[in-house]
Amino acid sequence: MHKLSFLIVLIACLCMFAEGQLTFTSSWGGGKRSGMAAMACRNDESIAAIYKLIQNEAERFIICQTQKP
Repeated sequence: MHKLSFLIVLIACLCMFAEGQLTFTSSWGGGKRSGMAAMACRNDESIAAIYKLIQNEAERFIICQTQKP
């Protein structure tokens, strides 16, 4: 009986700890995440180049997979 009650209390404590880890807001202001606002402006040429690179690598991967016996 004591083992069961200990297990229930332990699980409840772990659930409270996990819930506390998931509750955060984006309105904290400064800190580590404040540098993300500078990334709001995008360079479309860079994004297009990265997309094209990924597309080329995917095509190369598909070709290599189909050539194997």
